[in-house]
Amino acid sequence: MTNLPEFKRMNFFTGFFTTANDWEDGQAYFVEKRKLHNRRLHTPGVLHGEGEELKIQATVGLKYQVLPGAALDANGNEIYLGSSRELGLVPDELSLPRVVYIAVSYHEEDSDYAENVDAKEYSGFTRVAEIPRIEVKTTQPDNETWIELARIDLQAGVEGISNPADPSHPGPNEIDRRHVVWAGSVGIAEPGLSTADVGEIGQHMTDTRRDFAALGLRFPVISIVDVRHAALTIDMLARSDSLPFDRVPDVLAVLAAVEGDVGQELGLAYPALVTKSEFIAYQTAVDALHEALREGGEHQVLLTRQAAVAEAARELSEVVVRAPVADAGESSTINTTGSEATVLLDGSKSQAFGDHVIATYRWDKRS
Repeated sequence: MTNLPEFKRMNFFTGFFTTANDWEDGQAYFVEKRKLHNRRLHTPGVLHGEGEELKIQATVGLKYQVLPGAALDANGNEIYLGSSRELGLVPDELSLPRVVYIAVSYHEEDSDYAENVDAKEYSGFTRVAEIPRIEVKTTQPDNETWIELARIDLQAGVEGISNPADPSHPGPNEIDRRHVVWAGSVGIAEPGLSTADVGEIGQHMTDTRRDFAALGLRFPVISIVDVRHAALTIDMLARSDSLPFDRVPDVLAVLAAVEGDVGQELGLAYPALVTKSEFIAYQTAVDALHEALREGGEHQVLLTRQAAVAEAARELSEVVVRAPVADAGESSTINTTGSEATVLLDGSKSQAFGDHVIATYRWDKRS
């Protein structure tokens, strides 16, 4: 159980002789109250619209500039950078190629020393300066005590970094700010997906689109198109930070429902598939996904089951179904005295692949 501090405000009265400890307690009261508010009513990240939002800009060579802005960490500390700060990368200290992360954290230090020449014991620092630390990390920041400001995919032999030509698709040695987390308000900004979650969902949805495209080429049915559209939509929602963490099962349930439709339509359109082991495996994988959804499975379980459905769809696309020889029905002999004759054919007893009826015939003239 977390022990919260005991809050006591200063209570001034005539004759109250204050000491340094009293003033420190007075400041600590308001500082801790503000941090409590920040911790419980806000989520950590960079503050929107404050200054230049701690943007990272390349300058010359391997140097970069951190522009003014503010952020909030998970402990409720307010991180504030009032003026630009120029820093640099040191590739010799890194094992390249690798991705590095530029991150900021809260830091304070004593400042403005005042010396009492006559009484040294009354000397001391008159201020506490809140000066944020900005460092290059080789592992992804937790966005709790260290807030990510940018990342760079450094290549071997790099001699300079640059601003991205296309910020939505930064290249090697270019500053990438796509993964910056923005501070929000609890109850308004729902918990979002982590960078790892977004990447994992995106990969699964890419695999789903690819495998169902292969199935659609061999055995086209309408619902296969719906599956690919659903997977693309889920991928876009995740990448645009529009998919709250707790709604992932809901969108996967929609995808699973359409994948169930695929099985039904394939069974009707291609009866020869129904007895194939690959078709049975596909149906089993879809049922397992539905079961995990009903049981409220964890995200990792749901995505694993979805991966099994996509793999089963790919294996089903490789099934070879040999169409039966068409049977045109009973033979008919037409006797005619001329070179031409009008004939009415009865095709009701004809049979072709998929229980179709032969309606068109091609005749060869025999003498």
